[in-house]
Amino acid sequence: MLVELVVQNLLIVASARLSPGQGLTVISGETGAGKSLLLDALDLLLGGRAQGKLVGPAGDATAITAVFAVGEALATAIEAACGVAVADGQVILRRRISDGGRSQAWINDVPVTAAALRAVGDLLVEIHAQHAALRLADPACQLALLDRYADLGAQAAAYADCHRQVLDLETERARLEDGERDSLKELGYLRFQAAEFAALDLQPGELAELEQRVQVLTGAEQYRDLAHQATHVLSEGDRAVSQVLGSLARKLGQAAEPRLSQAADVCRQAVDAVQEAARLCADAAEQVHADPAELARVQERLDVVYELMRKHGDGEGALFDARARIATRITELEGLDDRRACVLAELTAARDLRQQLGTALAAARRAAFAKLAEAVHTELADLGMPKARLSLADQAGEPGPHGVVRQELLVCTNPGLPAGRLGAIASGGEASRLTLALASALADHDHTPVLVFDEVDSGVGGRLGNAIGGKLARLAGDRSVLAITHTPQLAAAAQRHYVVRKQQHSDQTTVTVSEVSGEARQLELADMLGGGSAALGQAKALLGGAKR
Repeated sequence: MLVELVVQNLLIVASARLSPGQGLTVISGETGAGKSLLLDALDLLLGGRAQGKLVGPAGDATAITAVFAVGEALATAIEAACGVAVADGQVILRRRISDGGRSQAWINDVPVTAAALRAVGDLLVEIHAQHAALRLADPACQLALLDRYADLGAQAAAYADCHRQVLDLETERARLEDGERDSLKELGYLRFQAAEFAALDLQPGELAELEQRVQVLTGAEQYRDLAHQATHVLSEGDRAVSQVLGSLARKLGQAAEPRLSQAADVCRQAVDAVQEAARLCADAAEQVHADPAELARVQERLDVVYELMRKHGDGEGALFDARARIATRITELEGLDDRRACVLAELTAARDLRQQLGTALAAARRAAFAKLAEAVHTELADLGMPKARLSLADQAGEPGPHGVVRQELLVCTNPGLPAGRLGAIASGGEASRLTLALASALADHDHTPVLVFDEVDSGVGGRLGNAIGGKLARLAGDRSVLAITHTPQLAAAAQRHYVVRKQQHSDQTTVTVSEVSGEARQLELADMLGGGSAALGQAKALLGGAKR
């Protein structure tokens, strides 16, 4: 229930404090006195849009605070919704709006976002404003009420989840189909690149070998001439290096000087090395020769390697990395057909499940509506509309977020006329009474601790005020119900009565909100009845009847 509501500096409301508690609380006052500002305060507190223009002249900010008493189950739900702990069954919502439009919010003194306020507010308060008939005209709102009445929330959520899955799969299928043409082009190009790599079949280290082989084949004649020259100098003729070193080695070996003998040994080693060099040069001279065919073949392969390097990056490592990437992407694209088939199978199964869930949900709603309509008809009869009848329309169509068929409440307020949509109700009084009848029928299934009715008696004469007051009082048996009203019969049914008064001075306008009881309440009811001694007597009678 709503334990306390405090409003400070909201437009012309400098300060207001209400303590509704459990039961029915009414708020009365002349038209234009500012009663709707209290609803605006609640809306802001529950996450409504913050605007700097709402700040009054009594300061640089508007501040609104509400204290709620909640049960254990609701406390758990609130903690799950906002992440703020609830202690001792008490929830305190606060919001501050500066004249610059900046908003700050707290739940149990923990800073939160406006979205968190909305999430918690949906659990704590339900406002039936004057435009509630417009809200009831929305089929989605109607189905939500029906689901709440029949406890079909889990069943409706399962269908909604399945419907979202169908939409996701349809989106993925469309993406796969839309991208198929580009994917096929990409796959063809990648396969061409893979074929280039496969035809080359480059081996690790081969690039360096090819480059070296080209150098050898290109300079073959030069290298052969050099080999012949080196062979002649090293080992052929009397002046060959090996002959000269051999002669020196023999002469030095005959000397008595030890160091010369060592030199002789070194010369003999040098002769061996020179002879080995001469042998290698002779072999080279025999084997190295120009081969234009081999050169062309090697050069062609090397050109292919260079061309791939131009496309994919310098170095042998870059080529191997590119080949691996191409192979991986080909595997991915070749798997598109399998993925497409998998998505189609999943989509077919999800659609079948959605149809099953939707059909079952529609049937459950039809069964629930029969019971709800009976309860609403009883409530409407009490409210002076005994001939009004609700019906449930089923219309074939495409599956949507709320079901596989379009289900909508229709109402007929005058026998002999066709039923119409709730939003097409001509009389504002009929719309208000239908709103109250639905709320009364749902009372045992709706555990919202605070209900607010803004002029639910709009367009209704005093004759039905007692009935409406009785309905609201019964709704308030285990919760807080606040009703803004101009009807004295309704006001007399309340446990608490607040009066909103506007005072206009030459330079300012102020609004006061005060609780009335006893004689002051009698006078307020008498004013609502038109004033005078007769009205005062009637006010006393109304209060006496309410007490009984």
